[in-house]
Amino acid sequence: MKRLNFLQHSQKVTTLSSQKTPVLPQQDATKTSTESNNALKSKLSPSWVRNLLLLTGSGVFLGGLTIYLVNYAYPEWQYRQRYLETDNAHVTAEVNPVTTRVSGIVTEIEFNDNQMVSPGMVLVKLDKSNYQLSLAQAKTSLELAKQQAVLAQEKISKIVVDTPELQPVSNRKNAQIEQRALIKKRTLQAQVLNQQKRLNEQQYKIALATFTQKQIEVKKAELELSYTNIATAVGGLVGNKNVQVGQHVVPGQTLLSIMQPYPWLIAYFPEKQLEKIQPGQKVKITVSAFANRQFQGKVDSIAFIPEDNLTSNSASSNSLHQIPIKIVFDGSSIQGYESRFHPGMSAILKVDYKVKSPTSENGF
Repeated sequence: MKRLNFLQHSQKVTTLSSQKTPVLPQQDATKTSTESNNALKSKLSPSWVRNLLLLTGSGVFLGGLTIYLVNYAYPEWQYRQRYLETDNAHVTAEVNPVTTRVSGIVTEIEFNDNQMVSPGMVLVKLDKSNYQLSLAQAKTSLELAKQQAVLAQEKISKIVVDTPELQPVSNRKNAQIEQRALIKKRTLQAQVLNQQKRLNEQQYKIALATFTQKQIEVKKAELELSYTNIATAVGGLVGNKNVQVGQHVVPGQTLLSIMQPYPWLIAYFPEKQLEKIQPGQKVKITVSAFANRQFQGKVDSIAFIPEDNLTSNSASSNSLHQIPIKIVFDGSSIQGYESRFHPGMSAILKVDYKVKSPTSENGF
């Protein structure tokens, strides 16, 4: 019986021991997990997360800044170290007005709008009737003056002045008196003839002067008749038409304009940049009307302008003046575009001031 009780007691002890043994490791694992969570929470505190985000953002910013500097800022800096750029520029050209020298009624117009014309081409014709009559009258007057000059010359040749000659006379007193009287008479006759001859010579000179004047009047009438055909002295593109058939025009009136096919540009730069700009420097040109094509040119000259005509840059605190620079196109660069440029077209210019070029001798 005692043995049975002993065995039962031993079994209970064994059972309790087996139940209590695993409890300790489970408590330790729970404690360790709790400590780990607390440590993680301490690491993920707001200040730590903020610092991490700042470091990450700084890295991204620096990376982006590096990309910007390499791809954009540095090339832009290099560009500005070589080029001066302005969009305050426009195309200009020599424009010659075609005027009339005489008055009259327009009978014919020999050109079309925006037509290319060559020097000497007749563009407008006036009524010739009055000028043809004036020429005929001038020629008639010239012929009459010529005949008067011929008659005046003949009058001169018809007058012969004899010089009195002394003849031997006898010693008789009467004979000597007769001889002196004859000499006096002939002398008076010679004086009269000489006076008439001088008068005829004077009339001949007047007739010659009149003849010359009539010649001038004929030439003037011929010129006025020729002016009824109004021609252009230069070649180029016709524009600013201000005439029509049947219109009465007067001397000095502008009928049209001719733009010569040799355009250039006027560009304005701040005066502080002028020390970098010299004649002969190469220029890249973009005309807004032909934005897909780049033209080439060079600096021709810096303009001299009166002080009253200087314009200021109001955006500048120093009120810097904008100085006009003349830029000429390279002939090969605008080939085929000569007639397509018009005064007033806007342009963007880039002056390469690092490249040394021969100085231009052309004036503004």
